[in-house]
Amino acid sequence: MALDLPESLSDAWQRVGTRTAETTVMMATITAETTLYEPTDGAGPTRIDAGPSDVPLRSLFTVEMTFSPPLPSVGVSPASVFSMAAPTAKSQFVDTIENEGLVVERTRDTLEFEAPNGAAGKWYVLDASYPLESGDDGEAATALPAEAHVAVWPTERSYGMAGGTVPLSPDGDGSDLESGPPESLADGDGSENPEDESSSDRRGPDRDLEFDLDPDRDRETVAALIRNLEA
Repeated sequence: MALDLPESLSDAWQRVGTRTAETTVMMATITAETTLYEPTDGAGPTRIDAGPSDVPLRSLFTVEMTFSPPLPSVGVSPASVFSMAAPTAKSQFVDTIENEGLVVERTRDTLEFEAPNGAAGKWYVLDASYPLESGDDGEAATALPAEAHVAVWPTERSYGMAGGTVPLSPDGDGSDLESGPPESLADGDGSENPEDESSSDRRGPDRDLEFDLDPDRDRETVAALIRNLEA
């Protein structure tokens, strides 16, 4: 069952679709139901005219995670194995959105934050890009730089998980890359455990994309989702 958006966001965002992925770890089967949302205002390019990705240029997502058998039934507290579960959940989400056409390049930051239920969670900031369609003249396809935010935290029986994608400036000057999660949720200096310090090839698109580009606003929207989600 998909998690509902907080009331403060439900009128401005609409459901795009739900994807279900299943993995097995040891004797447990983990099912992750990921629901994507896009803005309802219709401003800017859509998934169809921007490129082959089915992930909206601006998106929110929630993930309902279930374990079979449930962790408490086998004497395991979700918090006690969180250090192993969090990166596994993040990797499973990356696989899901990459299957939808988004390109995830690296994990830029891993930060700690206080989840809505008071638990200590992990907040991942991923460097990503949206592939754009090649032009009719046969020119190579370009990509719009973006970042994906993935927050994971332990709950009583499982894990909460939510986040979103944020399109960045297409000029590739790196000016957007200094900002991570809003300080209201994430603690840290943004430098903990990056998986790959190598620079990415972030070519800007050859054509103008007329839509409202505001990374700081979009990051705060992602934070509002996580801050108010009942998982």
